Amino acid sequence: MNSYQVILSLAAKAFSISLPLCKETFFSAEMEDHLVQHYQELMKESSRLPLLDLKKLNAPLPISSVPRSTLQVLVLGASDDFIVDAEGLNETARFYGVSPVCIKGVAHDVMLDRSWEKGADVVLLWLNSLNKQNLV
Repeated sequence: MNSYQVILSLAAKAFSISLPLCKETFFSAEMEDHLVQHYQELMKESSRLPLLDLKKLNAPLPISSVPRSTLQVLVLGASDDFIVDAEGLNETARFYGVSPVCIKGVAHDVMLDRSWEKGADVVLLWLNSLNKQNLV
């Protein structure tokens, strides 16, 4: 997906009227059309605002780094994500000073995609690692 399609899909909310564009934007190719259509209807109803604010695209970059804190952050991405690419995932991880985790074979909406268990497993492992750190 090119940047024009991302802007069309998110800023103009074209995903809400085009099943193929919705699928390409948020889900893996293997996702069944009837499920994509179900989520498309839910997303259409959930917000009247654009998902991408074009006015903010000219915001000054890079922004300053986050101050060190005790807050633990998981930066999680998906290999088939057409909205946040590998560069964006890595950039976000660098910003927070952590290593990124990229799940293979899923798209942007990991939690709704066919292989959602892959994302759930990563989050569970990460949460368990936090529990172990707190026990020490």
